[in-house]
Amino acid sequence: MTVYLAVAVKSFQKHLTYRAANVAGVITNSFFGALYVAIYSAVFQGRVSVGGLDVRDAVTYVILTQSLLMAMSAFGNRELSDAIIKGEIAADLSRPVDFYLYWAAIDLGRAVYYLIFRGIPTFAIGLILFHPRLPAGLTGAGGFVLCALSGMVVSFVFRFIPNCLAFWATDARGINYMVNTLILFFAGFIVPLNFFPSGLQAVALMLPFSGLANLPVNVYLGKLSAAELARALAVQAAWVVLLVIVGRWVLDRVVARLTVHGG
Repeated sequence: MTVYLAVAVKSFQKHLTYRAANVAGVITNSFFGALYVAIYSAVFQGRVSVGGLDVRDAVTYVILTQSLLMAMSAFGNRELSDAIIKGEIAADLSRPVDFYLYWAAIDLGRAVYYLIFRGIPTFAIGLILFHPRLPAGLTGAGGFVLCALSGMVVSFVFRFIPNCLAFWATDARGINYMVNTLILFFAGFIVPLNFFPSGLQAVALMLPFSGLANLPVNVYLGKLSAAELARALAVQAAWVVLLVIVGRWVLDRVVARLTVHGG
């Protein structure tokens, strides 16, 4: 495990070099957060609550989801699929490490970087400008961190599968765009799952994506009881196990028939 920890640290350090891009990203997230706050302020005109959220809850939801966007790779991460298409993956497959865990470590380093250097500044700006709710005590704060880390894992194990389809395709951008749309919608990054019709909300809560945004934010707001949180985390854990099994099965299939461009 020391090897994979070192890989995660190197991935974290690599992203530290893109300081200007990160500053631009924080500004972008804050700008779109302000737009969403304006929209939800209009939605709540004349309403006390919508879907169990009041206007301050909705503002908090916006700021937190904007803070989590990059950590959860809500807009996708084509690093693996690009490496496959370019043939660079041959070097990774020849390393004396587990390929799956190697890329999991890379993604973990990236996600932790964005959680700290994109998420915290975005939240701080939102806190100053819009005064969102603070977490529901230590339980809410701790639960939020736990759910955010769980969401990072779910994000990777899910995205690994469509990224591996690049072994069969010469251009995986279309696949990634479709995956990104699923994540953005069903995670609650575009609209809170609390606003969904009951039937669609029930489906969304059973999918793995809710753990990327909806679950950590609702825990932060104190909207879930201990039993509901335990049930939600159990669903997330079940999805992780299933997706890891499927991901490793797909990896075994594609590697068995791999041909790298150029020989």
